[in-house]
Amino acid sequence: MTTLTEAAPQALESAEDRPTPERIREFLNPRSIAVIGASNTSNWSHFALGNLLGGGYTGELHLVNRRGEPVRGRETYTTIADVPGTPDLAIILTGGPTIEGLLAECRAKGVRNAVVLAGGFAEAGPEGAALQERIVADAKAADQLFLGPNNLGFINTGADTVAFAHMTQIPPVKGTVGVASQSGALSIYLIPYMASRGVGTSVTVTVGNEAMLSAVDVMDFLVDDPGTTVITAYLEQIANPEQFIAVAERARAAGKPVVVFKAGKSEVAARVAAAHTGSLVGDDRITDAVLKQLGVIRVDSIEQLVSTAGLLAQHGALPGPRIGFVTASGAMCSVIAERSADTVIELPQPAAETAAGLHEDGMPEEATVNNPLDLTGITANNNRIIPQAIQRFIDDPSIDVVVAQGQWPGSEQEEAYVSQGKDFLLETIANSPKPVVLMNFLATEVNAYGREFAERTDYPHVADSFDRGIPALAHAAWWGERTAELASEDRSNDVVPVPAPTGVEDWTEVETSAFLKGHGVPVVPTVLAGTAEEAVAVAEACGYPVVLKIASKDIAHKSDVGGVKLNLATPDAVRSAYADIVASVAAKAPDAEVAGVAVAPMRSGGAELLVGVVRDEAWGHILAVGLGGVFVEVLKDTQLRRLPIGKDEAKRMLGQLKAAKVLEGFRGSAPADLDAVAEAIVAIGDLAVGLGDAVHELEINPLLVDGSRVEAADALISWNRGERAPNAAAGQ
Repeated sequence: MTTLTEAAPQALESAEDRPTPERIREFLNPRSIAVIGASNTSNWSHFALGNLLGGGYTGELHLVNRRGEPVRGRETYTTIADVPGTPDLAIILTGGPTIEGLLAECRAKGVRNAVVLAGGFAEAGPEGAALQERIVADAKAADQLFLGPNNLGFINTGADTVAFAHMTQIPPVKGTVGVASQSGALSIYLIPYMASRGVGTSVTVTVGNEAMLSAVDVMDFLVDDPGTTVITAYLEQIANPEQFIAVAERARAAGKPVVVFKAGKSEVAARVAAAHTGSLVGDDRITDAVLKQLGVIRVDSIEQLVSTAGLLAQHGALPGPRIGFVTASGAMCSVIAERSADTVIELPQPAAETAAGLHEDGMPEEATVNNPLDLTGITANNNRIIPQAIQRFIDDPSIDVVVAQGQWPGSEQEEAYVSQGKDFLLETIANSPKPVVLMNFLATEVNAYGREFAERTDYPHVADSFDRGIPALAHAAWWGERTAELASEDRSNDVVPVPAPTGVEDWTEVETSAFLKGHGVPVVPTVLAGTAEEAVAVAEACGYPVVLKIASKDIAHKSDVGGVKLNLATPDAVRSAYADIVASVAAKAPDAEVAGVAVAPMRSGGAELLVGVVRDEAWGHILAVGLGGVFVEVLKDTQLRRLPIGKDEAKRMLGQLKAAKVLEGFRGSAPADLDAVAEAIVAIGDLAVGLGDAVHELEINPLLVDGSRVEAADALISWNRGERAPNAAAGQ
């Protein structure tokens, strides 16, 4: 049996075919359990039975041992068929080769639910995968649902059911944080760690191979679970992105934050394509962007997962990022300032009235009132000064949230210290219109004494430490802001389908330009010239200066073959440039089919953006917006979103660029009309989505932005049937 071997989760069917939350609720609330493979010698049996009994399970418990030997002094049955009644759940502890037959015996008995610990299935190769497919098909045919295989089980603290076959926290610490984990081994350590940080759980499920029940299915159940207020997940992959998106949106609508540790931060496979967009987008960057877009909090460590979940379980979304810190130590202030620097947290300077009030309360006149606030050594002799300072910060209109040093005691001696001023502190917190978060200076383990103290006194949750708690604050503040943004989103997801054009294999930039313009994308006007004199005539008509570019379906990057000439101000300059382009392309790309030379008015000034769309196998159409032109691959300053998006989200993308100030007006150029830019971005995204599978990649680089004038100057479309319409509009 290899329950600790992490299997690669298998691709799952559509969301409509997944187990419903009601079905999962039935699974996780068994009134009677049969443990198949109970034994006095097996560690799996030792943990499974010990956890059920130590966790307080009060339902019927039947043990199945093929020899009929007593286990832990309890009678056993030789087969599931001999068990009286029909158990709601079977926990199967035996090895992989026995599973197919035992599941069949359970079905014959009428047992609808089972936990399968054994490994040796999809994670073990083709034979194991075939076996897994068989047992899934047989189970589905009989409306049987099993968890696993290759997992450790589940814990439902609300039902006092610890159906978990390894070491864990016994008794489990009850709380409102739900956990879905694609790793059973992680949960061995995660649940006790959460308890040691004062964070209790509602439901914890390890899913193993996800053969029938996935982590996202569990998350879907937790959205509806009244005992869960925060949903957490450890994910190694998201096998059903559409279902994940639906669950994330349901959770957000229910007001339940989703906190995820998603493995795979390193860029696994960056797609290097002819267009720049592909080289700027990596698998994990897409996942990261989509999670943020959905309002899902992605953390960088398990410690952050726990600290963030604990804070959210106590306080929910924070009303803003302006935090006021009350401490009794200059060292604490330094740590706070350091950890807050790279987050969304702001540290507003307290108002003059706040400073005056603090001095009235007893803070020494020579002490400076700052944020973070060091109350100095006066706290040793004045147990009311911290609650008073908290109240002053609560009353300060520049502060959204107040954070103060606090702790759960681990002994009677520590309780005596903590109790000094405790009642005044709790009264201040209870009457505060703003969240007041307690936070320990350093990470200190919460023991059973501390948990009992908190329950007895209604002492609030204490964040793990400033080092871990401040990122948790930032996550909670971000989640509040992001959910508010999404609640006021400016569009639905409806996009008009666009019929795939024909004949694209012969398109030059002129045809592509017309195609883009016909679907609402503003472009630089471009005309194809077949001779130098035709080019001069076009230039005269549109006005000097102009730009000339080679028009060829075979040339994606014109500059590489000398196919671009800029800033041509006279007829002679146009004639000369035309001749140079034709000669250079003939020498450097002799096999290219040339349709002529495109002529367009020269644009200068303003900013250059890249707006690209790629088709991601998992998430669908992904939009990239960033600084364009020649700097795109150097700076890689891009924002990503899953399409479709509305104008408000497009404007947020622009504002989140590192180079956002360029759009405010740079070296005399006019400030960009962000509404016009956003409208162009939305039109490009809608076109790509409307084309569906017909287009693999669509890129505008650059999108020229000069005040209210927004125009696509160059484009590249890669068609999925192997055709490409390059270089869509006139550009630099």
